[in-house]
Amino acid sequence: MMKRIIIHAALLTSALLLTACNRSQPPKESASQSAKRYTLTGRVVSVDKPNQSITIDGNEISGFMGAMQMPYAVKDASLLDKIAPGNQIKGEIVVATDGAYLENIAVTAPADAPKK
Repeated sequence: MMKRIIIHAALLTSALLLTACNRSQPPKESASQSAKRYTLTGRVVSVDKPNQSITIDGNEISGFMGAMQMPYAVKDASLLDKIAPGNQIKGEIVVATDGAYLENIAVTAPADAPKK
């Protein structure tokens, strides 16, 4: 009888250990869920289609960074076809675990026409 109890206890312990070892981890947050987003406004300085980036002379983003000129990666290359140097733009800087990039870019004012 005692031997039977020991065997059952050993089997139960083994089953519990196997269950604990095979527990699935909670799903990790996707980059989009954990990403921070900041609204950027500024003037397009240059467009670099081969490297999928644009350089923006950006206004201050309160609580994130001061006004500065810097390049931003753009994941959706088709957005680069809609902007040109001199355009005033508004977009979102997405800061995720896999890096930072610009999305939702919209021209708010076209580049000034050259004066004659």
